[in-house]
Amino acid sequence: MNRTIAIIDADICFTYLLVSRLQKHLPDVMAFPVSAEALRSHRTLILDNDFVLYNQHEISENEILRHCVKEPLPILIPLLSTKAPYPPKDVLMLLHEVESRAGLGRIPLPKGSTVQTCLALSFISPGEREAHVRNLLERAGTDFRHIIRLDLMPGIRMAADPPSWNQDGIPSTSGISAVLSKLKYSSINMRDIPSYLEPDPYGDLRFGRPVHSDDVINAHARTILRLINFTYRYLQSLGEPSLLFVVADSLSFTRMRTLAKALRHLELMTPLDMGTDCMLLSEIDAITKVHVGTSHVNLPFTLTKEAYSHKPKKPKKGDAVLAEGNL
Repeated sequence: MNRTIAIIDADICFTYLLVSRLQKHLPDVMAFPVSAEALRSHRTLILDNDFVLYNQHEISENEILRHCVKEPLPILIPLLSTKAPYPPKDVLMLLHEVESRAGLGRIPLPKGSTVQTCLALSFISPGEREAHVRNLLERAGTDFRHIIRLDLMPGIRMAADPPSWNQDGIPSTSGISAVLSKLKYSSINMRDIPSYLEPDPYGDLRFGRPVHSDDVINAHARTILRLINFTYRYLQSLGEPSLLFVVADSLSFTRMRTLAKALRHLELMTPLDMGTDCMLLSEIDAITKVHVGTSHVNLPFTLTKEAYSHKPKKPKKGDAVLAEGNL
C-alpha cells in the first residue's frame, strides 16, 4: 500500500515542484496539495494521510490534528524552518526528512534484471562518506547476493585498503590501475573481472586503490563506462541478485552527469549546510534532471562513533564479482 502525503501551502508553484520531486525520488509515495481554506470551510473533512507537510504561517498543528482520525496520526513536517527568520526548507532536505521518518532509504531491487546499478555521489568528507557507504552496503547485503564496489575518485580520497589485503607483508596489486590500463588500449573478457577484485572485510568486492592517485580521474570517460559495462555484464552472468555500487568523489560535474545517465539508482551524500550553497544546489539539480531512475538523498548526517565501529564481515564463500550488458 502506497504512503500518502498531503501538502498544505498556498504557493501553488512550490507545492507542485515538491509533488514532482517526491514522485521522482519516492515513487511509492503519493503526494497531493490540500488547501488550508478548504479544511477551515469543511470541518468534517478527514486527513487520512501518512504525512502532512504544512506551512506553519498558514495553519497550525492543532488545526491539522482536528481533521485527523485518532489512530494512527499522520507525521507532521513543517515546510518552514523553526528558527527565525523562518525561511522555507530546501526541497532536498524535505525529501530526506520524509524518507528518514518513513524508514526508507534502502537501495531498491532492480526491475526486469538481476543486477542493480547504483551511483553514490559524495560531497562530504571521506570519513563521513565511508560511514554512509558502510551503512548502505550493510543494508544492501540482505538484498543482494553479490556486491562489487567501484571507487571513482583520486586515490588520496579513497578508503585505505583493508589490513587483510597485506597479511603476508606484500602489498596487493592495484586492480583498478591494471584494468583501466588494459581497457585503454584493448578489451577484456567479462569473465576476467574477478581477477581484478579483492574481498572487502565489510562483505563486498572492490578494485582497490590505484598505483598513482590520478589514475582513475585521468581515465577517459569512455574507458570508465566500458569498465562499468563489463562489470555489469559479469554480474548479470551470475544469475543472482547483484549490485554494482559506484562511489564518486571529487569528479567534475560534467562527469557526474555522464555517470548519472548510465546508472539506475542515485545516492546523494550532501553536507549539512547545503541549503546555503546555491552553486552546489544548482549542480545537484542538474544531475537529478538527467538521471532516469530512483534516487535518495543522504542529509543531514551526524557522524557518530558507532559509524566507525562496525565489525567487518568475513566474505561469504562463492561471493563473486560482475558481468556485461546494457546499463
